Amino acid sequence: MTQFFLIRHGETQWNRQGRLQGSQDSPLTETGLAQAHSLAQDLRQQRLDALYASPLLRARRTAEIINQYQRLPLLTHPGLSERNFGDLEGRRRDERPELWQAMTLRFQQNSVDVPGFEPADSLSRRAMTTLASLHQCHPDASVAVVTHGEWLRVVGNALAGHAPWSDATELQGNASVVMLNWPVQ
Repeated sequence: MTQFFLIRHGETQWNRQGRLQGSQDSPLTETGLAQAHSLAQDLRQQRLDALYASPLLRARRTAEIINQYQRLPLLTHPGLSERNFGDLEGRRRDERPELWQAMTLRFQQNSVDVPGFEPADSLSRRAMTTLASLHQCHPDASVAVVTHGEWLRVVGNALAGHAPWSDATELQGNASVVMLNWPVQ
């Protein structure tokens, strides 16, 4: 059985500004760096066998800070990348209101009318396939995975038997951890 430590990256400048990130990036804020350092302290007594991060800067930087105590090869995996929000990426709610109105439907249906928007079922398949793949590489291991909010939400939905687009799973806080044993019983 693989024990996963599912971690959301620290706070970013765009989180603070209310901008939607998705597959785009912005650096961690001072708060985000402090969150990552605090999490690294919390995890330093934990024996981790592997450390993976999304290739996006905010997740990699959080993982690098965690790795100051773990001293493991830091591997990136494209399957850990955040959902693509298409034309809404980098925008605040007061920009492109017609797209934000379409975005509000994301918790009611699989796909929304925003160019480039990744459907929830596609993200869910990608996330669950990635976890299964990491389990195959690291059976009977403790694996930290630094990823993103929507990615974590669809995993929570899949494990709870909810539709991938459901908001039944709450958004995980920045630099927080959820434990998961895989395969799920």
